Amino acid sequence: MHRIIDWNELWKAIHVASPERTKKAGDPAATWDKRAAAYHRISHEETEATKRDLGFIDLRPGDTVLDMGAGTGRLAVPLAGRAAQVTALDPSGGMLGILRKRMEEAGHHNYSCVQMKWEEVVIGRDIGPHDIVIAAFSLGFYDLAAALAKLDQAAKRSVYLFWHAGEWRGPEEMGLYRAVFGDEGAMQRGYQDYSFPINILHDAGIYANVRIYPALWETSYESVDEAVRNWVTMHHPDLQDQTPVTEFFTRVLRKGATGRLEYSAVRRTAVIWWEKEAD
Repeated sequence: MHRIIDWNELWKAIHVASPERTKKAGDPAATWDKRAAAYHRISHEETEATKRDLGFIDLRPGDTVLDMGAGTGRLAVPLAGRAAQVTALDPSGGMLGILRKRMEEAGHHNYSCVQMKWEEVVIGRDIGPHDIVIAAFSLGFYDLAAALAKLDQAAKRSVYLFWHAGEWRGPEEMGLYRAVFGDEGAMQRGYQDYSFPINILHDAGIYANVRIYPALWETSYESVDEAVRNWVTMHHPDLQDQTPVTEFFTRVLRKGATGRLEYSAVRRTAVIWWEKEAD
């Protein structure tokens, strides 16, 4: 079939237009080592989003799972309680250090960590094929087609991708990003939505399933100052004027039943999955 759009080349062109994206892709460990604690702070409490994501995965007794871009273990840790073996792959030692601690606290020993960039992994040499391969919000590669092909190669049975649908943040959050980075800078912080990977897969002859759903992301803080510090660490460590961030969290945080200040946001998410065809 004739292709009007080369989705991977378009992805590449958009990718290189953002200094933030190219910096993360070039040396992800340097970026995420510094942000590991802050990332864990906003990700490990997202219980409803995590439960919903896990609910999409057809995990069977005896399955092995590869979590590519595992981060601090939002999915890998609970999966280790259900799977035979979990491999957590991430380029950041800081992220994997927190993941190991969480595995230990949960009493899980059926896991291994691989600290590598996905682009440098060779299937069969660095990791073997797994029954299930997962990539949750970890597709920030320059060559997305090559990354997706390797995910498919690494899977014996099925692959699950989680990515955003539409704007990468909701209107309220995007207002904060625009206040801090400007209109153009705000758009360069995130990535293009699920329409890119689904079309790249289609061009490669992989006809994946897609479901769009509203994911509730929640976190809580002791104070507005803690929320501001965490956001600045994650998004703009060199930010001098933190007034827009302080104003945002002063406005959106609500005291919960435990007395902590809570923030929740609904983000449209796409789960993309496919089953491997029998040989």
